[in-house]
Order: sequence, then structure tokens, then C-alpha cells
Amino acid sequence: MRRHPPLRTLALAAAALAFAGCGRCGGKPAKGKEAPPAIAVVNGEPVTAEALARELAHARAGGAEGNAPDGALRRRLLEDAVDRMLLLQQARARSIAVGQDQVERALLRLRADYPGTHFDDLLAQERLSQGELKARLKEQLTIEKLFADEVFPRVLVADGEIERYYTEHAQEFEQPEQVRVLQVVVRTQPEAQKLREELRRRPQTFGDVARRASIAPEGKLGGDLGWFGKGSGMPEVFDACFKLPLNAVSEVTPSPYGFHLFKVTGRRAAVRRAFPDVRTTIQERLLREKRAAAQEEYLSALRGRAQVKIDQAALDALTP
Repeated sequence: MRRHPPLRTLALAAAALAFAGCGRCGGKPAKGKEAPPAIAVVNGEPVTAEALARELAHARAGGAEGNAPDGALRRRLLEDAVDRMLLLQQARARSIAVGQDQVERALLRLRADYPGTHFDDLLAQERLSQGELKARLKEQLTIEKLFADEVFPRVLVADGEIERYYTEHAQEFEQPEQVRVLQVVVRTQPEAQKLREELRRRPQTFGDVARRASIAPEGKLGGDLGWFGKGSGMPEVFDACFKLPLNAVSEVTPSPYGFHLFKVTGRRAAVRRAFPDVRTTIQERLLREKRAAAQEEYLSALRGRAQVKIDQAALDALTP
């Protein structure tokens, strides 16, 4: 069954829409109206109090900030807004844009994660129109394209780096001892004890007994749990299998799910995975890390050149 993201995922993806629209909140106000008050001005473009208040409300409603002090949370949200605006400004300066067809595809991918009417229900709950969500997606895609065009082409992972990582992080590539196990799970200890006596006389019938008596889902497969290593599932239950002789039937082992009987049908010694088998995994990991560092360096350079003015009193007074 496909796992769907938490409903708040869409809300949080859209919450920063306030900041996606910060640039549009600037410029000349309509005739007869004053410009919205700005908490910060980034290279001449405002981050409005209204926009930041919406983001603060989303952060608090989502519960993701825990017990973060209001002052620290407001400051972090403002910093995020400034960073986002700097990236969008840089994208405009570099004439980087995405087409509406890309936005529509992104929206379809997002919608696919929510079955039935959940997607539209959540939009209504968040008082968010599809047009606003598309605007947010467009700006997010624009930032991703900025990094793809301006940052990532300079990020490379050399063969020597991959080999060095493999050598210096040997423990990550140790595959622990594994066992292949059959199990029978029943509801009561007397029933389990009776089956154990039966299986001690005829251990070769373990699969048949599992199909007949086990309440666990793999019972219909003869109780086959497949291969697993120490610490898997419920270690306090399954780690006992590593002390069990091959093809022997275990003692009755209780768990919150019932009473278990195990039979180990195979054993693999601990081994270190060979370099060719993990080379691509290491390369992808190092590339992700180097890209993240390059993104931060790129953004830091934008910050260093930016003219940012913050109204600290307005920030301190901000409420959702």
C-alpha cells in the first residue's frame, strides 16, 4: 500500500507562499493606498509584516517548531524569507525561469500523493487556491533551476574521494550476521507449548504447522520471515534466533503479538560489502553533501552583497 505524506506536508509546502509573494507586495501601492508595512527590505524589495505573520501562523499551527521561543522563531522565518527573496532576485538577474507546463507537472505530482478529495480538502482547510499554490511551486522550481544551472555543474566527486570514504568509514559497509527464519505465532502459551512438542518430534513439518496454525501474515508462506540481521524488528524477540542451532526449534518466546516459535533455516556470516557494490551509493551521498555545501556558499555570497534593512521593532511586535 502506498504511504501518503502527512496532510501537513502540502500545507507546509505552501506556507512559504507568503514569502513567494513578498516581491509582489512591494512596488508602487494602488492609488490612495499606503504600501503594506515592511519588516525587512531586501535590495529594495519588501518582506511585509502581513506575509511574515502568515508564515508564523503556519509554523505554529504545524507544531514543527516545538517550544522554540517566539523571538527566535520570528527571526528564523525572516531569515528564510530574505534568503528566498535573494535567490529569486538572482534568478531574475540570470534570466532563469520555468515554464507553466513544468508547474502543471509539479502540481500533478503533488496531487497524486493525496487520494480522492484529500488534496482539495486540504487546500480548502488552508484557505489556499490552486493559483496561489502554483505560484509557490513556480518559484520553488525557479530556485531549483537556479542551483542546477549556476551551482551544481561546478560540483564534482573525484574517484579518490569515493575510495577514501570507503576506507575511512569501513563500519558503514559491514553487513552483520544474518539468519533466515521460519516462525509460528499463536495467541496462547499453552497452544505454543503444544506445537513446540509436535515440532520437536517432526521439525521438518514447521512450514506446514505455520500454514495451519500461525496467526502472523507470513503463516500462509510457511512462516518464512526471510533474511534479517541483529537488531531487526523486535530485537528482544528476534535476536534469540542468532543463538539457535540450524534447523532446531526454539523455546516459546512471548511478545506483545503472541507466542512465537522459531526455526533457523540458514545463516550468513558478517561480511564487508565490496567497494564496487557500494561505489555508486557513496558517490551519490558525497554529491548530495557537496551540493548542499555549495548551495550554502552560493547563498552566503548573495547575502554578503545584499542590502538588507530590518525593522527590529516591527519584527518583535509581530503576531500571527
